[in-house]
Amino acid sequence: MHLARRYILFPTLTLLALLLTMTVASAAPQAPQLKDTQALQGLSSAKVVFMLNLKEPRRLAHVLDVVKKTDKGMRAQGVKPEIVVVIIGPSVAFLTKDRRGIPYMKQRAVAKVQKNIRKLKTLGIRIEACGIALKGMDIAPADVIPEVRPIGNGFVSAIGYQAQGYNLIPVY
Repeated sequence: MHLARRYILFPTLTLLALLLTMTVASAAPQAPQLKDTQALQGLSSAKVVFMLNLKEPRRLAHVLDVVKKTDKGMRAQGVKPEIVVVIIGPSVAFLTKDRRGIPYMKQRAVAKVQKNIRKLKTLGIRIEACGIALKGMDIAPADVIPEVRPIGNGFVSAIGYQAQGYNLIPVY
Protein backbone atom coordinates (compact mmCIF):
# COMPACT_ATOMS: atom_id res chain seq x y z
CA MET A 1 0.00 0.00 0.00
CA HIS A 2 2.88 2.33 0.75
CA LEU A 3 4.29 1.59 -2.70
CA ALA A 4 0.97 2.37 -4.39
CA ARG A 5 0.82 5.80 -2.72
CA ARG A 6 4.34 6.61 -3.93
CA TYR A 7 3.41 5.81 -7.56
CA ILE A 8 0.34 7.98 -7.35
CA LEU A 9 1.63 10.74 -5.11
CA PHE A 10 4.93 11.47 -6.95
CA PRO A 11 3.38 12.01 -10.42
CA THR A 12 0.58 14.07 -8.91
CA LEU A 13 2.99 16.35 -7.05
CA THR A 14 5.18 16.67 -10.13
CA LEU A 15 2.16 17.69 -12.21
CA LEU A 16 1.08 20.23 -9.58
CA ALA A 17 4.59 21.72 -9.45
CA LEU A 18 4.64 22.02 -13.23
CA LEU A 19 1.24 23.72 -13.29
CA LEU A 20 2.28 26.11 -10.52
CA THR A 21 5.48 27.01 -12.41
CA MET A 22 3.53 27.66 -15.62
CA THR A 23 1.02 29.83 -13.77
CA VAL A 24 3.74 31.91 -12.11
CA ALA A 25 5.62 32.29 -15.42
CA SER A 26 2.50 33.45 -17.26
CA ALA A 27 1.66 35.88 -14.46
CA ALA A 28 5.14 37.42 -14.56
CA PRO A 29 5.09 41.01 -15.77
CA GLN A 30 5.79 41.42 -19.46
CA ALA A 31 8.68 43.56 -20.59
CA PRO A 32 7.50 47.07 -21.38
CA GLN A 33 7.00 47.81 -25.07
CA LEU A 34 9.67 50.18 -26.28
CA LYS A 35 8.48 53.52 -27.65
CA ASP A 36 9.97 56.38 -29.62
CA THR A 37 8.13 59.07 -27.68
CA GLN A 38 10.87 61.69 -27.64
CA ALA A 39 11.70 61.34 -31.35
CA LEU A 40 8.05 61.48 -32.40
CA GLN A 41 7.01 64.23 -29.99
CA GLY A 42 4.68 66.71 -31.68
CA LEU A 43 4.43 64.74 -34.93
CA SER A 44 1.16 63.62 -36.44
CA SER A 45 2.73 62.52 -39.74
CA ALA A 46 6.15 61.83 -41.21
CA LYS A 47 7.54 61.32 -44.72
CA VAL A 48 10.40 58.93 -45.39
CA VAL A 49 12.15 57.50 -48.43
CA PHE A 50 14.19 54.34 -47.97
CA MET A 51 16.91 53.91 -50.61
CA LEU A 52 17.86 50.23 -50.73
CA ASN A 53 20.96 48.88 -52.45
CA LEU A 54 21.64 45.34 -51.23
CA LYS A 55 23.28 42.50 -53.13
CA GLU A 56 21.87 39.67 -51.02
CA PRO A 57 18.14 38.87 -51.23
CA ARG A 58 18.02 37.68 -47.60
CA ARG A 59 19.27 41.07 -46.41
CA LEU A 60 16.85 42.87 -48.71
CA ALA A 61 13.95 40.74 -47.42
CA HIS A 62 14.99 41.58 -43.86
CA VAL A 63 15.19 45.32 -44.53
CA LEU A 64 11.77 45.26 -46.23
CA ASP A 65 10.42 43.55 -43.11
CA VAL A 66 11.93 46.35 -41.00
CA VAL A 67 10.24 48.92 -43.27
CA LYS A 68 6.92 47.17 -42.54
CA LYS A 69 7.68 47.25 -38.79
CA THR A 70 8.60 50.94 -39.07
CA ASP A 71 5.23 51.69 -40.64
CA LYS A 72 3.42 49.66 -37.97
CA GLY A 73 5.43 51.18 -35.11
CA MET A 74 4.82 54.74 -36.22
CA ARG A 75 1.09 54.12 -36.61
CA ALA A 76 0.93 52.48 -33.17
CA GLN A 77 2.49 55.63 -31.71
CA GLY A 78 0.00 57.96 -33.39
CA VAL A 79 2.13 59.11 -36.34
CA LYS A 80 0.85 58.60 -39.88
CA PRO A 81 3.80 57.61 -42.07
CA GLU A 82 4.11 58.28 -45.77
CA ILE A 83 6.76 55.83 -47.00
CA VAL A 84 8.45 55.31 -50.35
CA VAL A 85 10.99 52.56 -51.02
CA VAL A 86 13.43 53.20 -53.87
CA ILE A 87 15.39 50.10 -54.90
CA ILE A 88 18.63 50.75 -56.76
CA GLY A 89 21.69 48.80 -57.88
CA PRO A 90 21.82 45.00 -58.04
CA SER A 91 18.76 44.69 -55.78
CA VAL A 92 16.54 45.28 -58.81
CA ALA A 93 17.41 41.75 -60.00
CA PHE A 94 15.15 40.40 -57.23
CA LEU A 95 12.10 42.20 -58.61
CA THR A 96 11.52 40.24 -61.82
CA LYS A 97 8.40 38.20 -62.54
CA ASP A 98 10.28 35.17 -63.85
CA ARG A 99 13.32 35.47 -61.54
CA ARG A 100 15.60 34.56 -64.42
CA GLY A 101 19.26 34.36 -63.56
CA ILE A 102 18.60 33.92 -59.84
CA PRO A 103 20.54 30.93 -58.47
CA TYR A 104 18.50 28.08 -57.00
CA MET A 105 19.92 28.66 -53.52
CA LYS A 106 18.62 32.25 -53.52
CA GLN A 107 15.13 31.53 -54.90
CA ARG A 108 13.51 31.24 -51.45
CA ALA A 109 14.99 34.56 -50.32
CA VAL A 110 13.85 36.26 -53.54
CA ALA A 111 10.35 34.86 -53.00
CA LYS A 112 10.45 36.41 -49.50
CA VAL A 113 11.54 39.77 -50.99
CA GLN A 114 8.58 39.73 -53.36
CA LYS A 115 6.17 38.62 -50.62
CA ASN A 116 7.34 41.50 -48.42
CA ILE A 117 6.90 43.92 -51.31
CA ARG A 118 3.31 42.73 -51.84
CA LYS A 119 2.64 43.26 -48.12
CA LEU A 120 4.15 46.76 -48.19
CA LYS A 121 2.00 47.65 -51.19
CA THR A 122 -1.15 46.62 -49.28
CA LEU A 123 -0.08 49.02 -46.51
CA GLY A 124 0.03 51.89 -49.00
CA ILE A 125 3.81 52.01 -49.25
CA ARG A 126 5.11 52.90 -52.71
CA ILE A 127 7.96 50.85 -54.14
CA GLU A 128 10.10 52.07 -57.06
CA ALA A 129 12.88 50.42 -59.07
CA CYS A 130 15.69 52.47 -60.58
CA GLY A 131 15.58 52.41 -64.38
CA ILE A 132 19.34 52.83 -64.67
CA ALA A 133 19.88 49.74 -62.51
CA LEU A 134 17.24 47.82 -64.48
CA LYS A 135 19.04 48.67 -67.73
CA GLY A 136 22.40 47.75 -66.19
CA MET A 137 21.00 44.36 -65.14
CA ASP A 138 19.39 43.90 -68.59
CA ILE A 139 15.86 43.86 -67.13
CA ALA A 140 13.01 45.33 -69.13
CA PRO A 141 10.61 47.47 -67.06
CA ALA A 142 7.77 45.18 -68.22
CA ASP A 143 9.52 42.24 -66.48
CA VAL A 144 9.26 43.87 -63.04
CA ILE A 145 6.58 42.58 -60.64
CA PRO A 146 3.42 44.73 -60.76
CA GLU A 147 3.78 46.00 -57.17
CA VAL A 148 6.95 47.88 -58.15
CA ARG A 149 6.95 50.97 -60.35
CA PRO A 150 9.99 51.37 -62.60
CA ILE A 151 11.31 54.94 -62.60
CA GLY A 152 14.00 56.77 -64.58
CA ASN A 153 16.70 57.23 -61.94
CA GLY A 154 16.66 56.24 -58.25
CA PHE A 155 18.93 59.14 -57.29
CA VAL A 156 16.71 61.68 -59.02
CA SER A 157 13.70 60.14 -57.27
CA ALA A 158 15.39 60.40 -53.86
CA ILE A 159 16.40 64.02 -54.56
CA GLY A 160 12.83 64.86 -55.55
CA TYR A 161 11.32 63.22 -52.49
CA GLN A 162 13.78 65.03 -50.21
CA ALA A 163 12.85 68.34 -51.85
CA GLN A 164 9.23 67.48 -50.99
CA GLY A 165 10.11 67.03 -47.31
CA TYR A 166 10.82 63.31 -47.18
CA ASN A 167 13.63 62.13 -44.92
CA LEU A 168 16.19 59.87 -46.61
CA ILE A 169 17.21 56.58 -45.05
CA PRO A 170 19.87 54.89 -47.21
CA VAL A 171 20.53 51.19 -46.64
CA TYR A 172 23.56 49.69 -48.40
